[in-house]
Amino acid sequence: MPIPRKLLLALLFIAALAPSAWLAWNWRAMPQLGYYHDDSIYWVTAKSMAGGGGYRIASLPQQPLQTKYPPLYPAFLSLAWRINPNFPENIPVAALLAWLLFPPFVWLVWRFLHAQRFSPWECVLLTTLAALNPVAVLLSISLMSELLFTCLFVAALLLAERASRENAIGLAAAAGCLGGLAYLTRSAAISLFAVPLVFLFQRRLRQALIFAACMLPAALGWQIWTALNVSSARDLVTLYYTNYLGFQLSYMPLSDVPLVVWNNIESLLAGITKLLIFDVQFEIVHVQRLVGVIALAGVVRLARQSRRFHYPAVAGVYVVMLLVWHYPPDQRFVFPLYPILLAGLWTELKNVVLVLRRAWQEQQVAERAVAALAGAVLAAFALFVGFNTIHGDFFLLPELLAGYRADLQARQPAYAWIAENTPPDANVFAYDDPILFLYVHRKSCNFPVPPALIYHHDDAGAARLLHTLPEFAHQQGLSYVLVTGGDFHRDLHETGAKSLGDAIHTAAFEPLVRFPAAAIYRVLP
Repeated sequence: MPIPRKLLLALLFIAALAPSAWLAWNWRAMPQLGYYHDDSIYWVTAKSMAGGGGYRIASLPQQPLQTKYPPLYPAFLSLAWRINPNFPENIPVAALLAWLLFPPFVWLVWRFLHAQRFSPWECVLLTTLAALNPVAVLLSISLMSELLFTCLFVAALLLAERASRENAIGLAAAAGCLGGLAYLTRSAAISLFAVPLVFLFQRRLRQALIFAACMLPAALGWQIWTALNVSSARDLVTLYYTNYLGFQLSYMPLSDVPLVVWNNIESLLAGITKLLIFDVQFEIVHVQRLVGVIALAGVVRLARQSRRFHYPAVAGVYVVMLLVWHYPPDQRFVFPLYPILLAGLWTELKNVVLVLRRAWQEQQVAERAVAALAGAVLAAFALFVGFNTIHGDFFLLPELLAGYRADLQARQPAYAWIAENTPPDANVFAYDDPILFLYVHRKSCNFPVPPALIYHHDDAGAARLLHTLPEFAHQQGLSYVLVTGGDFHRDLHETGAKSLGDAIHTAAFEPLVRFPAAAIYRVLP
């Protein structure tokens, strides 16, 4: 590639990264920490690792070993605690570590598109769109594992594809090692074990064996460690925080699997749409289905055209896993498939344009009218995507982060009161329990919601569950309860907040102090 062209691409790459860098700098205090809950769990376990406490959830009253989330991403975040052990002063360091994963992600999108034989201008356009994608930008300023996992996931698949085409053992070994690291980031990387099957289908036996041999030690090592260290307790809190499979088997009956799959299909298509088109608030579910189906159809067409099957095969296994899992697969869960979904949507839209061009060339008035109308719809769609992307990066995300900051500031008086007026060994109920632990240095836990209640829309069952809060508090050794206006925003929403409010106004709790955005109660004997 000529030097001026390389320089131009480098400048475009830097320009595409600018919005995420701007947001990362302006919101380096990360007021959204804890919104996903997983991010604060990662941060707490990173603190424990850096402080020599082992890989455990130090914020919980029992401080169990963390056997739910693999340790690679918390180990990465522990660098921030080692650089500066003081919270929240070390949050900007963590924000920098999180954002540093974003440029490799964008570069891997470029490499994937280039490997699919897209033209240079298509690679530039789609890579820029990926760099500006508000979901990706938000993940780049959050302590979530999606970016690290996606980088390792996509890199492993790119190397596997090259190993297949070049008949290279070394590339298969490198791909397997990256797959092992991906598994140590998120156990969803088990879907990468479809790669050896693709190798076998292509009659690449040596590559299949080498890939499996290089990935298997990491996967087996983590599973053996979890089997040896997982807690034997079967209560709701322990299973939710430490045992993926145990929680699903205990609180999601097999008879509910068809219901889960049916609902997750809808959530999957909506998640794909909202990943590709940011903040789509379509009330008509058919529109969400349409865009998701078009993207998936494009993935199939792209695989047939390019004859590159590793990513599509693994994506298929990954999607099946999402459909049977006990959580609706929103845009965050489908994010590792973003490069191939983006390429699939583009491929299908290009095919539509080709059909419209042929119809226009027929020189018939009716066909030209239909082609013109469909072309106008496609142009409007392109403008809509562009507008949502820019509006998301420069308006919606800053507004969202400002809202998180306001919520955090509103909770600070309650945190300060707990720190000053409760014993150091007190345990506190809080919906955002790791955040309370970080600010107040009191162990805390949440009231996990069994997924069956959500899938059945069982508001009455959720209310009955939350009315057992007195028993729950005694079982978990909780002495205080923190109630805020934002409780249950991840699952039960207003229904959960109302049920919690009803449960707390009983003789089992003594009101202590009330703030504009929070209230604190003592758990009575």
